[in-house]
Amino acid sequence: MNGWIWRGYRWLRRPRSRGQAAAEFTLLLMALMFGTLAITTFAPDMFAALTIYVRGYYCVLGYPFG
Repeated sequence: MNGWIWRGYRWLRRPRSRGQAAAEFTLLLMALMFGTLAITTFAPDMFAALTIYVRGYYCVLGYPFG
């Protein structure tokens, strides 16, 4: 096994107190919720920008929309 993988595996398997485990779980859950919120907030805008880009590309090539 690679040294980096083995170190990461040992870090994951280390003993934790209840408070430390709860704090790590809370931070990971908050990061997951924040990431989900960011994606759901900005995904429609990114999709709209991509749609505008693709439609402009088709317009330049002379293809009809739709």
